[in-house]
Amino acid sequence: MSEVQADVAMLDAEVFTPWILQAFDHASAGGAHPALAALAADPGVAEAVERLRDWDYSTPTGIAEGYDAGTGSEEEQILNSIAATLFAVWRHDIVASTIDATLASVGLDPLVNVREERVTALRNLLDHFETNEGFGASGLNFFPGPDDADASTRRDIKILQSLANALDRLASDDFQAAFNNSVDQDDYRWGRLHRIVFAHPLGTVAPVFSVPPGFGVFPPPLADLAGIPTDGGFETIDVGSPAINIEFPGSDAFMFSAGPTGRFVSEFRRGRQTAVTSMPGGESAIPFTPFYLNLLEPWLLNETFPLLVAPGLIQADAVDTQYFVPAKP
Repeated sequence: MSEVQADVAMLDAEVFTPWILQAFDHASAGGAHPALAALAADPGVAEAVERLRDWDYSTPTGIAEGYDAGTGSEEEQILNSIAATLFAVWRHDIVASTIDATLASVGLDPLVNVREERVTALRNLLDHFETNEGFGASGLNFFPGPDDADASTRRDIKILQSLANALDRLASDDFQAAFNNSVDQDDYRWGRLHRIVFAHPLGTVAPVFSVPPGFGVFPPPLADLAGIPTDGGFETIDVGSPAINIEFPGSDAFMFSAGPTGRFVSEFRRGRQTAVTSMPGGESAIPFTPFYLNLLEPWLLNETFPLLVAPGLIQADAVDTQYFVPAKP
C-alpha cells in the first residue's frame, strides 16, 4: 500500500502517448499528407517522439535538488523527467487547440471546462474517433485541418502540431526562468517545473513564514525558482496536480499546492496493530525547535515513520512531556 501511495506515474499519459506515437508513425509512412509529413520531418518533433516512446510515464524531477520517491538509475530518471515535461506541455497545447479553441470559436467560454473535465473531453473524442471523426455531439469539429485531408489525418496533424508548439513554447520567454530559452531537450527537467510552496496564511505579508524558507530551516532548493521540486503530476496517485490552465503555460504553471496531508497504512493482527504514516511538516509549529519541519523531507521522499498507537509505546518514545495545570486562585 505504501508503494501505491508513492505512485507518480501520469495515468493520462498512458492513454494519450500512444496517440502521439501513432500520429508520428502515420506521418513517417509513405504517401502521408504533406502537412503531416512536414511535422515528422521536424528534427525536434522526431526527437521528442522517441523520448516519449521510451517513457514509462513516471515523473522524476531529474535534478540533483529534487525530491524523488522513485527508483531507477540516474540516467533513467533524467530521461523520464524530460519526457514528463514534453508530455505536460503538449497536454496544455492540445487541450487549448481542440477543446478551448473550438468552444471559443462559437462564443462559449472554455472556463466551464476546467481541469480534468477538459482532459476527459479530449479522451472522449479520441476514444470514439472511429465513429465521431472528431465531431462532438453538438456537431462541432474539434480537429479542424486542411480541406483535402481526411479526419484521421487532421487529427494526427493536430496532435503533432501541438508537440511542435510545445517545443517552441519550452524554448520561448514563457519558460525562460526554468530553461533559459534552451532548445536542447536535455535541459527540460520536470523538477524545474513541478514545484510546491507550503504557503503559510501570513506568507503573503511575510514570506519567511512559508516553506521554503521556513525561517531558514528549509532554504529554497533552487536559487532561481520558487518552491521545492518533487515528483508527481496531473492526477498522479501521489497527489501533486497542477492546474490545466486556460492560459498558455509558463515556468510556474506546473506548480501545485495540494497533496496528501497524511499517508497512513495499518495492519491488524491478533493482539497487535502496526501502523506507519507520513506528514508534510513537523510535530511542532514553532520555528527553530527540533520538530518544526522534521517530517517534511521524509514526506517529500515518500518515507514513513511508525505511528505509535499503544499508550505505553507512546510514553516510552516521548522526548519530553508538557503538563498544563490550572493557575492557583
